[in-house]
Amino acid sequence: AKFSQLVPELADPQPTEVSVEPDLAVIPEPTTITPERIVPVTPTEELPEEEPLAEVAQESKSQNEETFEIESVTFHGITPGISLLSEVLSDWGNPLTEDKIAGTLTYKLDGLESVELKVAHERVQTISIILDKPTPVSEMIESLELEGLRTVDISDAKKSQYARVFPERAVVLTLSESPDTAIVSDGDSSATEPQVSEILLQTVGAEPFLLRARDTGAGNLSRSIADLERVVELERNSAEAKFLLAGYHLSVGRAITAERYAAEAVELEPGNHEYRLQWTKCLSRLAKYDQAVAESRRVLESTTSTPLDKSQALEEMAQLASLGSKEVARRSIPLHSRAIEIADKYSNSDDRQTRQRAQGILIDSHLAIAAQIAQGNFQDKNQAVPQWIERASGLAEALIEEDSTQLPRRLQVAVSALAAAVGLEKPINPRLWIEEAEETVKFLEAEFPDRLTCSQYDWQLGLAYLYAADIEHLRSQVASAKKFGKLAERKLSELSRQRDELPDTGYTMGRLYFQIGAVYAVHEKDHVAACKWYDQAAELLLNPVPVTTLSVPQQHGDALVSMGVSYWRSDDQQRAVELTLAGVELIEQAVDAELLGASSLSVPYGNLSAMYQALGKTEPAARYEQLARKATGGQYSE
Repeated sequence: AKFSQLVPELADPQPTEVSVEPDLAVIPEPTTITPERIVPVTPTEELPEEEPLAEVAQESKSQNEETFEIESVTFHGITPGISLLSEVLSDWGNPLTEDKIAGTLTYKLDGLESVELKVAHERVQTISIILDKPTPVSEMIESLELEGLRTVDISDAKKSQYARVFPERAVVLTLSESPDTAIVSDGDSSATEPQVSEILLQTVGAEPFLLRARDTGAGNLSRSIADLERVVELERNSAEAKFLLAGYHLSVGRAITAERYAAEAVELEPGNHEYRLQWTKCLSRLAKYDQAVAESRRVLESTTSTPLDKSQALEEMAQLASLGSKEVARRSIPLHSRAIEIADKYSNSDDRQTRQRAQGILIDSHLAIAAQIAQGNFQDKNQAVPQWIERASGLAEALIEEDSTQLPRRLQVAVSALAAAVGLEKPINPRLWIEEAEETVKFLEAEFPDRLTCSQYDWQLGLAYLYAADIEHLRSQVASAKKFGKLAERKLSELSRQRDELPDTGYTMGRLYFQIGAVYAVHEKDHVAACKWYDQAAELLLNPVPVTTLSVPQQHGDALVSMGVSYWRSDDQQRAVELTLAGVELIEQAVDAELLGASSLSVPYGNLSAMYQALGKTEPAARYEQLARKATGGQYSE
């Protein structure tokens, strides 16, 4: 999408509540979409084979697991962190110079300009070795037996000195030039590689692992998580390591683990609002909404919060409000708008970190507003929603152009666009958004081969397929609905095991199996085939699930009610009544919580009345018939 400087206008709310009857097992009425806008998706008879996604976390660990022991290097019989001062004096003799205040001893050894030891509490802490002449880094790595170890290159603030760090051995090699500008020799005598002028041997500590984790970042989650967990082992009070661990674990669905690390980071640094907002996000994903709201308010009410802290807190509050009752949900869009107003002021900041953070908040807000318009009772949804999606896409592309590591934002936009499209009165053809998602994931997987890292993108692509299957079902495109449903199953079924800490993962899988079955039930009238999918769906959908962005009460209850119809037509009356009652109970709970209007119960009550009437149970049949009439009039009572 082209970048637009104009903020889209909000769609106007409908003057009266629109009754949404369950239609998941009913062929939708013909739409007014013109034929040229409907581009059929050619179904693929056989889906291409893919590498199994099962046990992604375990595979990633085996691919990236560090097999090297963690130990300091011993030099002339002396090991930092282990050897005592008395051992140095015994083995090396008296030093050339000694600074008792600084705790340093200086020696002159053969072939070296000097060796300086720092001692604290009668134990050697570091050994600094200055070479008599620069030595190629490859020779030094071989000499110190550092082959195969992952490193991290660092420099001082002025970019005048460079060093290569080996965390597992606590070795730091000072380089004569930047490793980025030096040319590695490949047989050309004129080519050069970084030269080592000094070697620093240290006690194994947390800081080198934290440096390497920062450098690796989100590009290889397996390695970054391993390094950060090592940091926490060595330094339990590292709030930064726990903050980063919370974000990485949350991105791959380990919400309970993420929340624990986020809470510990806040406990260590209660004044860090970025850490608290991360905790808020973890609490929200675990459906701990009251606590998430409380933590967001702390950021909003703090006198030390920056404007962007407040903007992000407002965005979190808006997301939380959208999951509440109708009265609470009405506050959501104004909160999003306020978050946009603040973040927009910093979206062109000269500071890169500030600018990118502001742009991220803007993208999240625009996509959230698009979703809420699509799901709510608004006029002209088909015109309003694309405006917000287009604006988010423009912001995302501008961010990606500046920083290629932001490419997952393109996937976020594509998946969010498909999710919003499910709620439109005139469903769009999902093909172009699916192609965008597939191409983005393909590029990301080529860029980041780590399986754990790619699992988060595969999950998003699986959700895109799920939404596309739903859209094609509504458009009566049977073949492509089946194709997308099977693609979604392939992506999501294996990865769901990794994401079982999230409360709505089971619901998402149940929703997927239901969607595939609904295609058979509605479009092919094959209720036997539908029930084979519903058998898998029922086990998951009968479990209680909190309201989340994926688990919507209307869809949850309607799915169970629609499944009941197919079981009834397959002569399994007991199962039909059981599922319909479960669906009614969910919808009743949503009505009581003011998440849905009373009219949502009209069809479910009518179905139960008809079922009990056919079974000869006149008393419950009459009761549900009376309830159906009241629900049709917008009233509901027990």
